[in-house]
Amino acid sequence: MNLTFLGHSAVKFEIGNLCIYTDPYLQAPVDLGKLPKADLVLFSHGHFDHGALMARKLYDTWDCHFAGPRPLMQWLAKRRKIPAEKLIVVDHHQTIVFKGVEITAIPAHHPLNRLGKTIMALFARSSAPGKPVNGYYFAGYYHSGATIYTPLIAQALAGKSVHTALLPIGGKYATAKPAEALKIAEEIGAKCLVPMHWQPLKDQVFFRYQSSDLLNLARDTSSAVEVKALAIGELLLASDDIKGQPELV
Repeated sequence: MNLTFLGHSAVKFEIGNLCIYTDPYLQAPVDLGKLPKADLVLFSHGHFDHGALMARKLYDTWDCHFAGPRPLMQWLAKRRKIPAEKLIVVDHHQTIVFKGVEITAIPAHHPLNRLGKTIMALFARSSAPGKPVNGYYFAGYYHSGATIYTPLIAQALAGKSVHTALLPIGGKYATAKPAEALKIAEEIGAKCLVPMHWQPLKDQVFFRYQSSDLLNLARDTSSAVEVKALAIGELLLASDDIKGQPELV
């Protein structure tokens, strides 16, 4: 069991023989043609930087299944012509079972302000629905999608064992700051925190914080959560979640 960080919020998870991608907004140096075939793609929502606009290309390449909020799955069927049998609706608090893996949709809170909406209009040029926003919990992993802090996350994950949380830290465009991400990780009892959603999307679109800010905060506050700041293409084995160095793929 392992994960590979693919930039921004895109992550590849390998659980047994199952390959799951979350929010695969894939840019150089990531090469879609060299990635393992997906069994399932999880979309948190429809914003361009979370991969939904690539869905048809992903389907043509992988012939995979997709799961996400109902409005987005309906949009993929209508606008991207993804066959209905390849689309799985999962709304907040619902759990699906895909090839033996239980996947639960965790509420996220992504309240775009005027600047964020302007960025979407400039770069997305898409009607893909940006709400609701799902996070996902499966096999001890929690991938938050795009969110700021909300107590609903810990409430939804109550009783679930989280060994690794993947959380945004960029602090702009309605995403969490490092302090919010660390608070979420501590509240849900995560042992390891992988920062995401902080790398520049375009030359004009920068975030306020970087992974070094989260590392410094965790050190200064003596947090029990271990921060694993991964480079694009870096592999984190499940056995490395608490200690040890990630391996490069």
